[in-house]
Amino acid sequence: MLVVVGSRHDSAACDLVARWARHGAALLTCEDLSAPGWRHWPFDRFASRAVISGQVVRECEIRGVLVRRPWVIEQELTHIGGPDREYVAAEINAFLLSWLAGLPCRVLNRPSGTSLCGPNWRPLQWAKAAACAGISVEAARWRVPAPPRRVPGIAPDARVPAIEVTVVGDRCLGAPNHVFAAGAKRLAAIANTGLLAVRFRPGEEAPCFVSGNAMPSLKTADVAEAVCEYLLLTDVRA
Repeated sequence: MLVVVGSRHDSAACDLVARWARHGAALLTCEDLSAPGWRHWPFDRFASRAVISGQVVRECEIRGVLVRRPWVIEQELTHIGGPDREYVAAEINAFLLSWLAGLPCRVLNRPSGTSLCGPNWRPLQWAKAAACAGISVEAARWRVPAPPRRVPGIAPDARVPAIEVTVVGDRCLGAPNHVFAAGAKRLAAIANTGLLAVRFRPGEEAPCFVSGNAMPSLKTADVAEAVCEYLLLTDVRA
């Protein structure tokens, strides 16, 4: 069984469940997380139970988990009484942090302290991590409110388009050469993420980092298939 942690209002998450139906994929929603039937025993996967798509399943039947949300917000909990939603949302997020971090199967991406799906870094934090990974970083100025970005002497639409490279485990998709792939993998290692999209701007000497995203779009068929194959691998704690 493959589990997609997301919202029933997220069409991309629902499309992935449909795409992976042959592997028994199911959507884990916030409604499931407040349903009876859960048993969370961090050191006994065979005794643990989860509620997924309204059904109680044994945790040991879960082969892989894809996380498609940074957190659960109280506005989504329409099945909970209004005065209790803030508290319930906080409890659900705390539980998911523990559950996802402790699962022995493959999880993309495991939670960090500020997000259920990898690091919830700001653009400058991603830029710093990229620099630590030995990647050239595209120069930028940040203002509040941010004005339209301009490069002196160059019209915005005249710049070289950015190239998106997606890291899935040990694979790297969309990289035009090994320099792009190696840089993206180094950044994924620093971010401690198995799934990461990195956007580069081709440079004269080396590609320049533009942005990083620990929850990239999976609309491209080859990326979605690579994620599925990764989750189905049998080794644990990835």
